Amino acid sequence: MTAHTQRRRTVVVGALAATLVAATVGLAAPQTATATTTDEGWLRVGHLSPDTKSVDVELSSLSGGKTVFELDDVTYGQVSKYQELPVGTYVLSMRASDAPDSTPVISTDVQVDKGDASTVVAYGKNTDLKTTAFTDDLQQPGDGKAKLRLVQAATTAKQVDVSTSEGTAIAEGAEFGTATKYATVDSGKWTLDVSGSGQQGTASVDLAGNTVSTLFVLDDSKGDLTVVPVTDAAATAATPTGGVQTGGGGAAADRPMTEAVHAAVAALRSLYR
Repeated sequence: MTAHTQRRRTVVVGALAATLVAATVGLAAPQTATATTTDEGWLRVGHLSPDTKSVDVELSSLSGGKTVFELDDVTYGQVSKYQELPVGTYVLSMRASDAPDSTPVISTDVQVDKGDASTVVAYGKNTDLKTTAFTDDLQQPGDGKAKLRLVQAATTAKQVDVSTSEGTAIAEGAEFGTATKYATVDSGKWTLDVSGSGQQGTASVDLAGNTVSTLFVLDDSKGDLTVVPVTDAAATAATPTGGVQTGGGGAAADRPMTEAVHAAVAALRSLYR
């Protein structure tokens, strides 16, 4: 992600979110946002539209139109860090990175509530782009446990099932554009199988202890399904902070992505940039 030299960018926001109902994945990164005592909340943004090329993201206050942050060259599968913002209503706009003065490909109002964290995502095919906001529960589960949910954003499947390689169901019939509820599971390494509408995929994930994660089901470069984990909260950070995430959690130094996640992100970028 590159910043325009003419404008000062404050990276913020984003990503998709949806939840799991059994066991699964995570990595390390930002931590709970609910401890804020001022009239502020947390927001992040995700780009989940497979055939929409890179976009520039702008968030401005609804009252007065002041730009509060901008994000450049956001590509498919990327989720930004959290940004702390005053309570209020904002306008989120996304424009093609190669045409910054063009009409936004999407523009929507988003609400920041006191003490809450939210993930706002753009998803679906370019001809029918949609946005939705998910409320994030960043309360950590404690040592030896991991909390996670699943977001179904793959356009090639109306519903998906996710299970472990041993056959334990994680999510069944997760519908497109939705997030499952959070589930608390044992931390550790998992191999996940995902299927839906005749499509299939496999991912290896590593759930660190005392973390909260979102598993994003996305289209891969071959038209099948892939699972990309993003850590929402981790014990190593005091606030939701860190760099833009591409399926591996906050700053790279916190915890490396698995080889499967690296491969998935690289494939997504090469196909859709």
